[in-house]
Amino acid sequence: MKKLIFYIVVLICILSCEDVLDKESLNSIDSKRVWESKDLTNLYLNNVYYLTLPHFAGISSGVTDEHSEASDESYGSGKGNMMYGLMPNDADYGIYGSSVFYGIRNLNVIIDEMENSVLEEEFRLSIKGQACFLRAWTYWELIKYYGGVPLILHAQDPYNINTLFPERSSTSDCINQIISDLDFAITNLPDEWPDDDRGRITRGAAAALKGRVLLYYASPQFNPDNAYPERWQDAYQANKTAKEMCEEDGYELYRKFEDIYIREERAKEAIFISAYDEINRTHNYEDAVRPRSVRNSNTPVKNPPNWDFVKSFPMEDGKPITGHPDYDQEYFWKNRDPRFYATIAYNACEWEFENMNGRIQWTYEGNATEPTQYSMGASPTGFYCRKNVNTDIASTETRFTSTDWIEIRLAEVYLNLAECAAEIGEIQEAKDLLILIRDRAGIKAGDDNSYGITASTSLEMVEAVMLERKIELAFEGKRHWDLRRRNMFINDLGNTPALNGTKRHGVLIELDTAYIMSLVPTIPADSIYGHFENVMADSIDFDKRYDAYFNTIYDVELDASDINYLQPKYNFYFIPTDALEKNENLQQTAGWGGYNTFDPLAD
Repeated sequence: MKKLIFYIVVLICILSCEDVLDKESLNSIDSKRVWESKDLTNLYLNNVYYLTLPHFAGISSGVTDEHSEASDESYGSGKGNMMYGLMPNDADYGIYGSSVFYGIRNLNVIIDEMENSVLEEEFRLSIKGQACFLRAWTYWELIKYYGGVPLILHAQDPYNINTLFPERSSTSDCINQIISDLDFAITNLPDEWPDDDRGRITRGAAAALKGRVLLYYASPQFNPDNAYPERWQDAYQANKTAKEMCEEDGYELYRKFEDIYIREERAKEAIFISAYDEINRTHNYEDAVRPRSVRNSNTPVKNPPNWDFVKSFPMEDGKPITGHPDYDQEYFWKNRDPRFYATIAYNACEWEFENMNGRIQWTYEGNATEPTQYSMGASPTGFYCRKNVNTDIASTETRFTSTDWIEIRLAEVYLNLAECAAEIGEIQEAKDLLILIRDRAGIKAGDDNSYGITASTSLEMVEAVMLERKIELAFEGKRHWDLRRRNMFINDLGNTPALNGTKRHGVLIELDTAYIMSLVPTIPADSIYGHFENVMADSIDFDKRYDAYFNTIYDVELDASDINYLQPKYNFYFIPTDALEKNENLQQTAGWGGYNTFDPLAD
């Protein structure tokens, strides 16, 4: 803290128009002076923002969405082979550690100091409101991993040994404190900030997070067998309030779904963001998910959509592909939900990047544009993730990019409310909310204005909402947690089968070289691929002639064994061994070994 204060004071001295030599000795600055200055207080809080906010893709330990591989969006084993039920107690997973509680301590310092600060009340309440939100956010991230954790609400005295080794608080106590912090933030934060304060928390962000927290708390992960049905009513009311507040504050669904992340106008929909810039805070999402030919490294590609996920998208009338008269597997991309084209890059689709007009994306085996080995950056599924990719960024600049992370947007608030409405029997309200989202997406209304939604019972509507979440929020760090909180790894949801016991699939696409040779017999055998891409492809209408040039093997297994994500065990993860060794009062989570265990579901 002394170092932080020193750097803050140096910065203020540099920025001041006064002569630095006129300042009092920097070594004599009292920490209390921080809380007597708006500038110093804001700088201290800004540093805690930086330490606390989610990274791009919403996780705190990386810049790509590692949770996509632990879901049905992409493929992979997850940390410690969690997808196959093999995760050991010492796997490198989760966020429990000193850095998280260091952030909580800093937030507690701010909250405590604002109680006694001489600064004007409106400013103090605003600072405290932001700190309360960030504390709620940090604790929520812990609770969704582990259930109850030590609830520390004041900066600990390092000389008072009785306070340094706290026990785990009950999950319900932690949730209640999170809601209390968020309620304070809602009451004391503005509906918007000036442009130069981009990224600061608003009352809408606090209300939206409160709705998300209570939705999870009502879900089977925290509420098995629906033992507390009143939680759904609480979640419904919180999300309804969040919707009304956000709409009142000017948030709206941005009409161009494909541009939500990468255009400035998307601020109309973005409620809670983690801001990046091109100097102080960058990420490498572009370098992780783009095809090899348009990025700056040859590392394995992240988040390649799998074939099962691709099939989840409905047709342009909102109806599923199964039995649909307009669906042709050979031309699976035709007449689909418009969000399909903003999310999935498939073989022979047009995907233009900077100074690459008319560029075609190839994913077939042996193509001349992308390497075919996964280890060199090619997609093993036959698809690439198009979501959130900013094609204006040059391929030489993909390692350090500054696209903001949107943790909560208005569409999620609608979906949170729709799920709660469906659970308490408000079927029409849930349907109306889904219609708002599908209308924005560009799905056709149909003669009955249902946008393809046929659900008429509570269970059917919950299933419809979960499908809509899967599509609308794809690759936004949400799907793994949805599967987990609703126990969808082990339980069917209506006609949606449990994920355990299944495998994820890709497609294997091959160029029909014999057909091409029949068209141009003079091509040398070793030049067929290059000739096809560089000479022939531009003149081919792949929407009509795709099956003449390619042969596709569908349902190629990506998993070596069946998925076996262990629920309910994995609903609450283990506390790391080093944390247990440092604090003998800390109990291990039930189901993860040890004699003295903690039940996350106990009151």
